[in-house]
Amino acid sequence: MNQEAKPLVSIIIPAYNAAEYLAETLDSVVGQTHSNWEAFVIDDGSKDNTVAIARRYESDRLKVFTQQNKGACVARNAGLNASSGKYLQFLDADDVLSADKLENQVAVLEQAEGYLAICPTVHFMHGDDYRSMQPADESAWIHNTDDPVDFLVRLYGGYGKRWMVQTSAWLTPRTITDSIGPWNEQLKLDQDGEYFARAVLASRGIRTTDGLNYYRRFVTGGNISAKYSKRIFLESALLALDLKSSYLQKHTQSEAYLRAMATLYTELALNAYPANKDFVKRCETEINRYPGQVELPVMGGKLIEIIKKTFGWKAAKSFRLFVHRLTGKGA
Repeated sequence: MNQEAKPLVSIIIPAYNAAEYLAETLDSVVGQTHSNWEAFVIDDGSKDNTVAIARRYESDRLKVFTQQNKGACVARNAGLNASSGKYLQFLDADDVLSADKLENQVAVLEQAEGYLAICPTVHFMHGDDYRSMQPADESAWIHNTDDPVDFLVRLYGGYGKRWMVQTSAWLTPRTITDSIGPWNEQLKLDQDGEYFARAVLASRGIRTTDGLNYYRRFVTGGNISAKYSKRIFLESALLALDLKSSYLQKHTQSEAYLRAMATLYTELALNAYPANKDFVKRCETEINRYPGQVELPVMGGKLIEIIKKTFGWKAAKSFRLFVHRLTGKGA
């Protein structure tokens, strides 16, 4: 079968002030071994030369759209509406796909109707030689499964450690995107978590591949943890979590589900404390609805972890902030 006879994949790329990374991202698109694709770069009101860079790649099958700054979800929905592929690849403008990513995932999904595909992810710092790196050990949850509910419960920490799936690691059949509706344009943070919770629950299960999706992560500025200092992002994260909880509770009330929800609300409270104590109380109200043993994330060095274990996460977070203000370093 020639490439043109293979299923069309639509690649949707929201971009905002992405000039530093976009060329590398688009190089990874045009370099796909699965050559039957179309791509849409939707610029979300960038103030740098993102659009100019995207225009260099524009062709009959790579289109560039512009919009006023309305957010990534609005941009993704614009791309969805313009696309016609059998499969959807949502790609952030600072991500890089391995050349075989689409080919491997399409091959798997063509033999598994109604399933979603995911692949391991290499998390790296800007400037790293990421192609020489290996993905983190994700074997605890990246596996084939015919149980979408259990997949989410495991992902959210229901069996201990909490995991994540980076947006670009997925490949999604259009039958699923059509059934779940658009991206939630109210959300400013955890948009992908809410969207793919719906997608997973609408699927027959998960199929994995060995192809890699490389993900760029930042220490400052673009780092997602920095966003938790802003109330608008906290409110979005809480709304997304409330929605994910409501979706799952229609399918299960297991102990693992309760533990997963307690874990996620605790994680959100930890990020909000102590600057937003009223917000923390809202999270704690939800935590009390989901009694269960929560595995807290590592918060710092040995001293911080001792304080956490002895006095609780609030004391550990307060001490960590005190040390940072005093010395400019963690403890």
